[in-house]
Amino acid sequence: MTRTKIAFSFVLIVLVVIFVAQGARAFAASAVPANIPSVAIAPDVHPNAQGCNGTPYIQYAYANPPTIYPGQITTLYWGLVGNAQAAYLEYPGGHRAGIGTPGSQQVNPTQTTTYYIVGVCGANEAKTPITVNVQGGPTCSGTPVLNGFSANPTTINNGQASLLSWGAVGNADYVQLSSQFDGGSGVPTPGQTQVQPNQTTTYYLTAWCQGNTAQAQVTITVNYPQPPTPTPPPPNPNQLREIQVEKSSKGEFKVMVNYYWNGEDAPASIQSMGYNSSNQPITNRASTNIIAGFVKYVIQQLQSVGGQGAVTAVNSCIVGSSGTELACLSVPVK
Repeated sequence: MTRTKIAFSFVLIVLVVIFVAQGARAFAASAVPANIPSVAIAPDVHPNAQGCNGTPYIQYAYANPPTIYPGQITTLYWGLVGNAQAAYLEYPGGHRAGIGTPGSQQVNPTQTTTYYIVGVCGANEAKTPITVNVQGGPTCSGTPVLNGFSANPTTINNGQASLLSWGAVGNADYVQLSSQFDGGSGVPTPGQTQVQPNQTTTYYLTAWCQGNTAQAQVTITVNYPQPPTPTPPPPNPNQLREIQVEKSSKGEFKVMVNYYWNGEDAPASIQSMGYNSSNQPITNRASTNIIAGFVKYVIQQLQSVGGQGAVTAVNSCIVGSSGTELACLSVPVK
């Protein structure tokens, strides 16, 4: 009776193991995206010392979009690469780049191209192709041909403009205009455009044909001319604008002088004297220090000397430190 129970238990365990394995396979198959080619189910193998045994499997591999035009980009996608010690993306020509799985990679082939997702386990390999269809195929072959690139003028002052011009570009599938300070953009050929750089700038005309390039360049020099040195305005002239004389008592005079002094020959003073009809000085000399740069007044007192006639005129001058009379004015006294 005991042996029978042991045999029954062993059979039950085997059935449970088989059921679990089949469920795992069903789950792996359902994880593959819909409508994705190249789905493979992992073989029932036992790993060797390198972690794999037999042939690797690749869950899925495809391109989105699968069809492009020259110059466009598509993305390669791949799923888990199982039972493998290494996985690669193989490019046209045989070059391989190691990849993580699952993963993706952007590419921009210029003609219909097939890439491969490769799984390696020892000497065993699994390869799943991904083909990208390029509509129209290559539009050129070899090196592009440029036909002139110029600027007119090549030297400008800051704020001025220059005209870039270029001829037809042959044997190219893309032409770009760029500068050392700005990014580029595609341009038709022949063509021209006006630019207004604010510093010396080099412009580039670059053409591509399936990885082959040709380039021309032109430099526009930008000058910053010095502004002309302004001619300083002439200094305001020294002047005595008005003299008022008031006779306060016999032989005494109050003199008020309105002046402007520009600061020349500093320090300076207003000096005044009274004269008789014979133009002889017959009063004391009044002297008052003055202020530069303003229209001001000074008030002075004059006293006549008796016996030499009456004061008929008062003369005032701006006198500099050197004794030079910078401006003078004479007024009659009634």
